[in-house]
Parts: sequence; C-alpha cells; structure tokens
Amino acid sequence: MPRFQRPIIFILVGMLAAGVPAPRFAQQAPANKRQDPAPQSPPAPQQGHEVVRITTQLVQVDAVVTDKKGKHVEDLTEGDFELLVDGKKQQLTHFSHVSLPAVRREPTVKKKDDLIVAPESMPTREIAPEEVRRTVTFIVDDMGLSPSSMALARETLRRFVSEQMQDGDLVAIVRTGSGLGMLEQFTSDKRILYTAIEKLVWNPLSRDMMPTFADTSGADEMDATQTEEQAEQQAVADSFAEFQETNFTTGTLGATSFVIRSLRNFPGRKSVILLSDGFRINSKTNNDNTTQQVLQSLENLVELANRSSVVIYSIDAKGLQPFMPGADVGGRPSATAHSDALQTAQEALEGLNYVSQQTGGFTVVNTNDLNIGIEEALYDQQSYYLLGFDPDNEKFDKRRHSIKVKVNRPDLRVRSRSGFFGVSDSDRGNATPSTPNTPNAPNARGQQILSALLAPMGARDLSLRMTPYFFNSSKEGPIVRALFHIDCSKLTFKDGPGGQKRLDLDLAAFAFDEEGITADLTAHRLVLNFDEKRYREILAEGLAYRADFQLKKPGSYQFRAVLRDGESGRTGSASQFIRLPDLNKSRLALSGLVVTKPKAVAGAVSSNSDVGVVTTAPASASPARAEKDADKSSEPGDLQATPYVRKFPRSGLVQYGVAVYNATTDKKTGLPQITVQAEIYRDGKPAYRLPPRSLEFSPGVNPKRFDYVGRLQLNDLPTGDYLLHLIVTDGLAKKKFARAEQWMDFSVR
Repeated sequence: MPRFQRPIIFILVGMLAAGVPAPRFAQQAPANKRQDPAPQSPPAPQQGHEVVRITTQLVQVDAVVTDKKGKHVEDLTEGDFELLVDGKKQQLTHFSHVSLPAVRREPTVKKKDDLIVAPESMPTREIAPEEVRRTVTFIVDDMGLSPSSMALARETLRRFVSEQMQDGDLVAIVRTGSGLGMLEQFTSDKRILYTAIEKLVWNPLSRDMMPTFADTSGADEMDATQTEEQAEQQAVADSFAEFQETNFTTGTLGATSFVIRSLRNFPGRKSVILLSDGFRINSKTNNDNTTQQVLQSLENLVELANRSSVVIYSIDAKGLQPFMPGADVGGRPSATAHSDALQTAQEALEGLNYVSQQTGGFTVVNTNDLNIGIEEALYDQQSYYLLGFDPDNEKFDKRRHSIKVKVNRPDLRVRSRSGFFGVSDSDRGNATPSTPNTPNAPNARGQQILSALLAPMGARDLSLRMTPYFFNSSKEGPIVRALFHIDCSKLTFKDGPGGQKRLDLDLAAFAFDEEGITADLTAHRLVLNFDEKRYREILAEGLAYRADFQLKKPGSYQFRAVLRDGESGRTGSASQFIRLPDLNKSRLALSGLVVTKPKAVAGAVSSNSDVGVVTTAPASASPARAEKDADKSSEPGDLQATPYVRKFPRSGLVQYGVAVYNATTDKKTGLPQITVQAEIYRDGKPAYRLPPRSLEFSPGVNPKRFDYVGRLQLNDLPTGDYLLHLIVTDGLAKKKFARAEQWMDFSVR
C-alpha cells in the first residue's frame, strides 16, 4: 500500500542486466553446527478462507450475531438463520462459524501507574504472515476533519498504539488527503506508526461538518431589498461551498477505495476504521446531480468493500457535541440556530452510517473517548457466521440485489452486508497480469524483485536478514551501512567445473524517505563459485554482505531489500526502519548501536554466577571507530556472534558500541559530562536495568565525535530474544536535548 515509485522496476532491470559488480563479502570460517531458525510465537489460526464470494455456483456472506449486551453469540446452528435475497428466502447450502483468538475487550486502564508502556523508540519484531491475528486499517479523513477533531484523532491513535495494539496486530494509518509516503504501510513496528501519527495535521481546505450557530444580530434592521440581496449572495456561496464539499467527499471515498483495493488480497475478514467528521449524501441545495454523484461513489465503494471482505467501522471524530452556542459565538443566534445545528450534525452522519451499515459494520457517535469505539470494532471481528446459497441465473443480471439475514432466536441482533451486484467475481476483470515464465529474463527478474519489494508482508521463500547502522564518516559524511545475512540452506546451487558449486543471486536494496521517494539504492548480480569445503561452510553459517547508502537529509527512512535466487526465481525480503539525526543542529546524537562478541575475553566466566543475571564489564570512551565493528566478523568460525546475526551463548561477554556526537563541554575544563545506562528488554518489558555510569574523559577529547564501547556479562541468561537499550545523557545540555538513545536486538541460544 505504500505509494513507492513505480519506475523502480526500470532501474532494477538496467542495473541487474548490466551485471553491476558486487562489494566484497565478509569472511567466514566453518561452524560446528548449522544455524538454528529463529524461534517464533505459536502460529495463530489463519483466516485463509474466503469470506465473501459471489460466483454463479455460490453466493456467500458473513453475519455477526450479538446479544443485548453486545456479546457474541456463538452457538447458533444453520436452522437458526434465514437468508433473504430481494425478500425471497434462500436455501442455505453452506454454513460455518468462524471464531478468532480472543483479544482484550476490557476498557483501557486509566491509571498510568498500572500500565507498562514501552518507549516509543523501541523497535518491534517483524511478524510472519502466520502470526498475524488482526489486520487493521485506520483511515484518517483529513479532507473532512476540523482542527479539534484532528487533534482528537491524533490522541486516539497514539493511545491505541501505546495501550491497545497487541502482538500479532498488523496496522496501517492512511490519510485521505495528502499521502504519508512510506509511512502508509501495514506494519507491526510502532515506530513507523508513531511517525505517521506525528505527520497528521489539519488540512485548512477540508470540508466543515461542525455544527455552527450563526450570528443574526442586525438582521432586524435590514429592509426587504437588502434581505433579498443577502439571500442571493448566500445562495451563490452555498452553491460554491457544496461544489467544494462534494469534491472533497468524493476524494475521501476514492482514497478509501484505494485502501480497500490494497486489502483485497489479504486473507479473511478485514476491518477499516474511518475517522471523520462525516459527509452528506443528499444535496443541501437540492441539486440532484450532486446527490447522484455522491451516491454513485458510495455504491462503488460498498461493492468493492463487500467483494474484498472488508468491514467499515465509522467513528465520528467530532466527539460529544453540546448543540449550544459557546463563548466563541458573538451576537445573537437565530431562533432556529439549535435545530439548524442539530440538522447539520445529522446530515454529517448520513455518509458514515451508509458505508458502515452497507458493509456490516457500525458507527460510533457521541463520545470523546474514541478508543472505546476502536475496541468495540476490533472485538466485532472476533466471531462471525458464513452463510451461502446456490444462486439461480437470474441473480446475475448486472443489477443490485438486497440481502437480509434474520435469526429465529429472540433478543438477538444480527448485522450483515446489505446486498450485491449481479456480476460474478470472475467477470469483474480483477485478474492481475502474470509474471513471465522465464525466471532469468530481465523483465521477469525485475518484476519478481518489484513484487517482493511491494508485498505487504514481504517475500519469505528465502531467508534474508538486514541491519542498517547510521554513522557520520569523517571522509564521506552521513552514511547508513546495511549488513545482510543470507541463509544459504534454501538457495539453489549448480554444479560447476572442477567440482565447484555455483550460486547465482540478485540482491537489491532501497532507502525510501518519508515521502516514499527513493533516496538511494543498490542492486547487484552475484555469481559466486565455491569449492566443497567452502560450500559446506556457507550452508552452515550463511553469507555476510554489506552495502553503504549516502543519505543527504536527516529524517525517517524505510530500508527494504530483496534477495532473488537466479536459478529458481524464488525471493526473500527484509525491511527496517531507521531515523537519521540532524547533526548540524549541534544536539546530542548517537550512531547505530553495534552489538558483537569481543575479540579478546578478559577472564573466564565464574562457574557460580547467579542465574539470569546481566552485569556490566569495564567500559570507557574509546578512540576506536564504532563502524569498524560493524564491518568485521568476530573470531573465525563464529559468524553468529557478530553484528550480522547477533546470536550469543547464555554465558559470556557481549560488546556494544556507539559513536556519540555533539556533546556539550564544560567552559572551565573543556570536557563533556556524559552518563550512559544500558537496559535489557524482553517481550516489550524491561528485564534488566543496569545502573548509570559516568564516563571519564582525557584532555583533548573531541566532543563533536567520540566512541563509547561497553560490555555486558551474561551469566546463564535464559534463551530468547532481547533488545539492548542504550541511553546517553548529556549533563551540560539543555534538558530538552540532553538525552539520546539507541536500540539493537540480539538473541541468546
């Protein structure tokens, strides 16, 4: 769904066809055993079934049944339902109930002391397709939100990401007006979502759907001629305002349709949550053409949503309205001001109610706690029934047919989609063009890489790991060094001359800025030959590879890489989010955090160390360049405990390092006052917090750039995945700019 540049494919074809030479691979030596696959959470039940189907053999729709308290009813049978099409009862030929893993429904805890909220800067592990439990799209209608509504939408989304988002959630935030570029993507990385929320701003040209109270003071003094002239002027103004409002309304619906098309290939029942002040369906000036234009856009949107198994939940972002003139209203409101404001509010809900009801969702109104509405919408997705019937040929007459689902059991409520057009899915022309069959043709190669690059969940036929690090090179300026680890166990090797094994690979990597524009890229065809010994080594340890990116501007970047097996055409991809600081502002900043195994271990680990303890080993500011550690393997035969992979034994030393930029110096001593603190997180919660440590500096240290290297002593640490959080504090800087932090993941096996 991100609006990345399509011309990328032409760059890929040209670069890969030309056989651009590759940078060097890092050296590795044999390992004692094959690399173990990374552990994963237990797979979630998949929604791989089709929800809505409209074919000549089967018409199938979904229905949600709840009791008076809004709780799901899950014990109904086929005999409890009636399905009517155009008022006629249909014989059910298919019936099933889908119950998804339960999620928390209780109200969000209000007391901050009771919450453990992860830092916004903390990276989130990328989830695999089989781990996805909920796919949620938030559409922020900046073409129809007032300043106060936009502020409430930002607060609501930030609270959702911080407190309500759960493991297995795949979330996207999309604006209907100006796009968010690479930030408009389905992700489990909260850093991307927080950045997208920061970019949500009020659009001064958005339609105004807020109830108002007009000042009519002075109207009594106007004569008949003035009153008539004012009415004519008002009519012209109303006509222009409606024209502008209609354009923005169709823009909102068009952007929503764009999102739904991107959801079409996702499995199962999907939810779209629309945050908006609303839009009218019926013309305010009784213009039939305007009403018909909006209705046509709505019908197209609803049909697309229903065939894509998307449910739309509308949330009125205006919140609770008092319908009384406030202190900002001067003069004297008219006698009908209250009824006019109430009518405006009701008209604004016309469109929101329509898209929700027609797709099986609901509308949340009259509440300032929009997160409650979000929780109810997500809970609504947990349980639903699938009802299908065998249609006759008359149903496919290219006309709309109404659907109504009834439940025979009393005191229950049922919601379903409202109908369908009599056109089979296969006749709608939605088939995507096939990829050429020849895997090594230049156009096939480029299309396969582009498909893997743009896939919402990435390509996973091959295993590729990418770790980008930011550094400020004294010679080249700001760079990002991307380290790649390639698992060779799934690659196709060909027999070569002299008993060698040949490997043909394509590797393409891109850096996208916040607007989705390609800031830098690299693409290489790699033809590699290995003798038998080296072949056995790389099967066990994999291949390490690096590439440098020149990025001119600070800000947020999305790095995406694709690996392609030239023999089989299979692909694998990796994606990482990174923020580049602005070093020209002379504020405290850090390079990427490099985690590796020390080259020399000072002293053996005590055999009676406390179980599960992490302690600090001696550390100091160092003249050594941190980026050198990001380029070298550690000891021969141990690629795992390097910056490429970062897998360590349960006991032993782990070394980490960063470059510190723009430290403030004391005017008397000329030295910085820097404190460092390391934290270890597991499962999103702090597991170990080490005490802060003040650094000692020698005279002549360069405060604009020095390196810090520290060590952690692992003493029988439990196996699992961890995050190292390094916090650097400048004791002499202004409080607002006195803290910088970096994260890096590692695992213990």
